[in-house]
Amino acid sequence: MTIFKKRRVRKARKELKDVLHHAKHIRHMHEDIADPKALEQLRAIEKAAREARGGAAFAKGSGGPGGDRVDLMETAGAALIKACEKVAPPRRHPKTRENVEVLFVAIAAAMAIHAYFFQPFRIPTGSMQPTLYGITLQENSALPPTNPLFRAVNLIFFGEKQEPVVKAKASGYIQTAFDKDGHRKLYAQPNPDETVTIYIGGIPHRVPFKFLQKNLLRIGEKIRVGEPVARSSVRKSGDYILVNRIKYNFVRPKRGDIAVFDTRALTHPTVRKDSYYIKRMVGLPGETISVDPKYLLVNGGKPNDPRFDKIFNNENYNGYQFGNPLAVPTPLLSQSGDSITLENDEYLFFGDNTGRSLDGRFFGGVKRKYIKGPAFFVCWPLDRAGFAETSH
Repeated sequence: MTIFKKRRVRKARKELKDVLHHAKHIRHMHEDIADPKALEQLRAIEKAAREARGGAAFAKGSGGPGGDRVDLMETAGAALIKACEKVAPPRRHPKTRENVEVLFVAIAAAMAIHAYFFQPFRIPTGSMQPTLYGITLQENSALPPTNPLFRAVNLIFFGEKQEPVVKAKASGYIQTAFDKDGHRKLYAQPNPDETVTIYIGGIPHRVPFKFLQKNLLRIGEKIRVGEPVARSSVRKSGDYILVNRIKYNFVRPKRGDIAVFDTRALTHPTVRKDSYYIKRMVGLPGETISVDPKYLLVNGGKPNDPRFDKIFNNENYNGYQFGNPLAVPTPLLSQSGDSITLENDEYLFFGDNTGRSLDGRFFGGVKRKYIKGPAFFVCWPLDRAGFAETSH
């Protein structure tokens, strides 16, 4: 046999080997759902193809006309491919189907990561400030919002967006009134949707409550129809953090951790039952927790975890305070002498900004099974990105 015929034989044998391997795979994958007759035909053609390939090897090894078997192997391979298509017919639009399958796999992987490993969570309120920031208002943006590019950069990198402008429907001054001490204050009516109603020229205007908190309303200024009722403001998005869902499966929760927990089992009337809270873990099972403003007391003493030092001593924090004694129901920690003793599977959580935090002072301990995991990384806005304890 010439060198060219030997190469043809080797190539034909290799190709037929690949086709036989493919046929075996198809048969094993579809033998429980395919037509029995199609499967039987595939087995018969597989056998003939193996004989054709073996005959080529014998002819080659014996010095016989191995090249004459090439046509037979090619014919057997073609017949084998047709038999495979009867067992597993080709699907329509294979590229589209493949892309859809990849998409579903990616979605499934993302859901698995979300459910079992790292869950994103947004800080909605200021209860953990300044450790973690909720949604806030500020007067100036990082870049002047003079063109669409700067506005896009402010949103993407700094989470900043211009607040909608509330324009006056009438000319005049924002209505104020005198309190019992003779001091002039804003006359405003609170609404259930985090807005308040103010009056200009006797006409009601609904504005975000945060305008009052940030002193953005143009109180004392003459306002004309069509002018903004508040100074320009920027809405800064709350921190987006990642929560480690697997850590507490291997180690016990530790005092000082910033952790996320499910509120479904809390019975306090002002706590949403379909939500998650993020607070700092201050009490462990079996401990008695109390407050001696500005300090936290654990079994009568201050905790020695250094993460509490900043809350006690840093001027950016107000320390731990009692809950408002006028709140309904009365907080569990509202005055000197109050304490909370935790059960064997309970943990207690306080906000770092206790003046604006609905936390364990009001609703008590949280069962271990409702704790999702510790927050460990702020991923957005980018100007605050970093580990949760050091991003500020």
